[in-house]
Amino acid sequence: MSLTAMNTQLRFWLNKQLRFSPYFYQKLKAVQQESKLSFSELECLRNKRFLKLVNQAYSKSSFYRDLYDQHGVNLQQIQNTEDIHKLPIITKYDLQAHITKMFVGNRFNQTQAYTSGTSGPPLRVYRDYQSTILEGAYHWRQKISFGHYPGMKTVVLRANLHRDKRESYDPFTQSLFLSSYQLSEKNGPWYYEKISQFAPHAIYAYPSSMESLANIFSAIGKSVSVPFVFTSSETLYQHQRSKVERVFNTCTVDWYGNAERSIALEQKSDGKYHELPLYSVNEYYDEYTVATGLINFSLPLIRYRVDDIISLDKTSPTTASGCRQIATIQGRSDDVLLLPDGSRIGMIWGVFDRIPNLLRAQVIQKQLEKFQVNLVVGPEFGLQDEKLLRTKIAEFIGEQANYTLSYVSDDQIVRAKSGKYKLIINDLLCKEPETSDSVTT
Repeated sequence: MSLTAMNTQLRFWLNKQLRFSPYFYQKLKAVQQESKLSFSELECLRNKRFLKLVNQAYSKSSFYRDLYDQHGVNLQQIQNTEDIHKLPIITKYDLQAHITKMFVGNRFNQTQAYTSGTSGPPLRVYRDYQSTILEGAYHWRQKISFGHYPGMKTVVLRANLHRDKRESYDPFTQSLFLSSYQLSEKNGPWYYEKISQFAPHAIYAYPSSMESLANIFSAIGKSVSVPFVFTSSETLYQHQRSKVERVFNTCTVDWYGNAERSIALEQKSDGKYHELPLYSVNEYYDEYTVATGLINFSLPLIRYRVDDIISLDKTSPTTASGCRQIATIQGRSDDVLLLPDGSRIGMIWGVFDRIPNLLRAQVIQKQLEKFQVNLVVGPEFGLQDEKLLRTKIAEFIGEQANYTLSYVSDDQIVRAKSGKYKLIINDLLCKEPETSDSVTT
């Protein structure tokens, strides 16, 4: 075995020890027990977490202390979640500008992650080990409720691999990682052979990747049965769900969340999206959502504005746990980039990740042969920044990418009438009606 292969196997083994430790199974059991608790018990736990979060943020974070003092917040008047409206709303720009002041955790017990940047530049967020494990426990509670358990064979079709690497296998979790960047009709037979021979119990994927794979298999006259497809990170449209379920003879299960871990909604066996009682406190407005995350105490996000528009299903009663059912989720969809070889590239936010002095970017495609990348940059943006950007475009999209870079002002970035911003605007794709920008459940 080569040194590279040994390092890969060691990384997989360490990841398994961290993510599937006894602590993980302890948290998994705890979140599974939530469904058995009464409304009053859940309300008590929710209030307890909320008050701990607010008081810890005020005592340990200079950002929250200054913010609450400025707004005249009296913490003695914050008794439960009913008082949440007495606290000011914060935004992703506050997070971007003051993250070091907002972080209150242990520097040695943290990991970094980045938001997708689909409504602005990618934002850095911090997570601690406890919140990472708890997030995984919630995900696995959903999967287990459908009959999919840790250790069952899984294909992962997400952005885990760069464009130049097609596959990687983790024997410790029985996960086969396949590139989401090489999906094309030309490569269709290869994907079919890999998936059919591996015979996974589930596929984890972006909705756009699964739709592309379904289109490819349909074009080459192939189909394969996979019991479950678990999707997340993008809007899952009903037409995508129907297509995927037809081609893969599968049950498609979706998860809504964000990199900030401020909100999560799970699709249940009834096909509907539901709140998680102890994950977050959610407020739904006409133009945005406000969420208070209850699982990451290292980076408290209290009344954090999320630009997605989420509507409650007012025809369905609140469940016994106090959780509400969701009617629509709007605002997370992006077009995809089309390449001459038939590849469809979505979720390309990694191209613009960690580019110094890059404030905003948007990809415009009007011709199959090329696309335009509009950049809003700061005054310190230079040749080295542009060189790094071009390197990452080649890494994520491919050397054959034909594009032009254009430096524009922020008011030249294309936005919808509602002010929503999309990372990719593709005029080659058939546009859906305005009403289809939401997920109808």
